[in-house]
Amino acid sequence: MAAMFVVVNVDDLGLHPAVRRAVEDLAGLSRVSSSTLLVNGPDAAAAARLSSTSRGSIGVGVHLNILRGRPESPAHEIPGLTRADGLFLGDYVALFKRYLAHAFTPTDVEREWTRQVERALEMGVTPTHLDSEKHIHVWPGLFEAASRVAKRFGIGWVRRPVERVAFTRWDKGALRARILNTFALLHRLPGAMGVAHPACVFGIADQGASLLPERLAAYMKRVRPDVLEVVCHPGAPLPGDPPLPPEYGPMRIAGQWTDERDALAAKGWGAAFKEAGAQLVHYGQLDPATRTLRN
Repeated sequence: MAAMFVVVNVDDLGLHPAVRRAVEDLAGLSRVSSSTLLVNGPDAAAAARLSSTSRGSIGVGVHLNILRGRPESPAHEIPGLTRADGLFLGDYVALFKRYLAHAFTPTDVEREWTRQVERALEMGVTPTHLDSEKHIHVWPGLFEAASRVAKRFGIGWVRRPVERVAFTRWDKGALRARILNTFALLHRLPGAMGVAHPACVFGIADQGASLLPERLAAYMKRVRPDVLEVVCHPGAPLPGDPPLPPEYGPMRIAGQWTDERDALAAKGWGAAFKEAGAQLVHYGQLDPATRTLRN
């Protein structure tokens, strides 16, 4: 059986203390191996310390963002991405309309994403990989921008969110995955730019309470990827936690936090990995050229 490596990545690290708690708790259970930092998030400074305190057990990448909060760039340098108050739009549909109207260019986005990676480095993070808020980096033209940023900073991996949903599935989650698949298949593979990507992902069609080890086990058996990323959004909220920042716009993700934390904490994940012959790793442990463990 060929080797299989699984990266279980928590998006939105830095958004809220609940996300950081979930990463810490689930890493301790060997359920997650990776997370991506939202550098302009309210909890980003505390969350960035995970990269140094986890002793290499958690890989920390950058969650590229042109949708929520305050940009790293001065607003006058990226006017097509910001509102009059200098914040990102906080609205996915409004941002996509600006994209279609060419109100901003991939160069504008690349400038902002470069500064976000620079900010992560300033915070002590050595990024293992890149992905983005709402997978916006797979919009045509922006995937190449993300890959150029990765290459500039020597980051070997960029998420390409292709989920190979069964033809018989046409539920809401499967449709969401198919839309992302369409975007992902429109651009050049980053391998042409010296950047690797996982063969496929899991966790877009199956989210929340549906993020189950038996579904992952069936997926791994059907697809047999060499490198698979599980995309997840667990959180561990506590009484007295602050609310999500209003300037981030409407977010449904907090409604998934507890469901995904409980799903990932449940039994069955270790057995699923063992049955598939899969090893839990983070991207920093994988050589992007050989797609195997680094020596």
